[in-house]
Amino acid sequence: MTVGEIVSVSGVGQSTVSHHLKILAEVRFVLVERQGTSSLYRINEACVSCFPTAADVVMGKPVPASPACDRTGDRDGT
Repeated sequence: MTVGEIVSVSGVGQSTVSHHLKILAEVRFVLVERQGTSSLYRINEACVSCFPTAADVVMGKPVPASPACDRTGDRDGT
């Protein structure tokens, strides 16, 4: 999605969305694909796959054995 699309569906201001996306992109939670003068943002699926385990840890539940989450995500710039 573009920043404008995210603003439209979230009801949050453009500067706030841009600021948060910048931070999320720095830690690679979202991945950015440049298309001309536009930037498309998408969630890094490697991060999302870690959520159930992270939630279990926070809630004090036993963590099931699973593959380690890739903190680096995609390195191809998309």
